[in-house]
Amino acid sequence: MSWNYRIVRYRENKGFGLHEVYYDAKGKPWSMTENPARFTCDADEGPRAIEEALMIARTDARKRPVFDEPETWPGEHP
Repeated sequence: MSWNYRIVRYRENKGFGLHEVYYDAKGKPWSMTENPARFTCDADEGPRAIEEALMIARTDARKRPVFDEPETWPGEHP
């Protein structure tokens, strides 16, 4: 199973959000986080963890096309 950040276009033209999208072994999306990404960290991780997550999210969002939220998921739970 793999995942990445994707800008998701919500069904019924309800806007966009940045979510983690998960893929099955064949590379088909099978799930995404219920809520948009929030960038927080534990005290022991420190601010650098947020900076790194933001850099990854920015790269993923720019590199991949907008993902249209499906009514049903094409992939299979791994």
